[in-house]
Amino acid sequence: MAARGALAIVFGIVTVFWPREQIGSPANLNISVSTVDAILLAYLVLSGLLVLLQGLATRTDARMALLGQAVVVIPGVAFLLLADVPGELRAAIAVWAVLHGILELWIWRQNRDERMSSDFLIAGGIHVILGVILLAGTDMNALSVMGFAGAAAMIHGVFYMVGGYSRRSRTQGGAADEAEDVEVDEA
Repeated sequence: MAARGALAIVFGIVTVFWPREQIGSPANLNISVSTVDAILLAYLVLSGLLVLLQGLATRTDARMALLGQAVVVIPGVAFLLLADVPGELRAAIAVWAVLHGILELWIWRQNRDERMSSDFLIAGGIHVILGVILLAGTDMNALSVMGFAGAAAMIHGVFYMVGGYSRRSRTQGGAADEAEDVEVDEA
């Protein structure tokens, strides 16, 4: 989960600092659809691989939803490969974001009684909101799509990084506590 968060943060930073083309005045900037397409494709493929690895390593009820998130990447990538205009780019990311968000909310629903399950609620909500914004923004250009996707990735990436690191620390701390309990019992 921390690796997925790190990837999302890197993607968010890339979208902020990617060079833009000036059209007319310095206030009017743009980026080509093919450039945004390539950046989003790279992010979706890497994210899909990380979620697939997380899904295969998970032995909880969340495994099915995680593997579903990996499968949702396939149509997203296919639609991005076909995207030639900003509307197609927007639709591809919007559909992927809504489906991905619904699966995140499913994970939260299954694990809402556990500690730190709110990471999935927040990430799911962010993805669904991203999808709704992109579906509603009928006149968005490629730069706007990349900006909204990058902002959403940065926000949920921070939650994933903190949540993944906290889960790992808790797991390692729990294993150390169990080892200490065994040593005390043996003595």
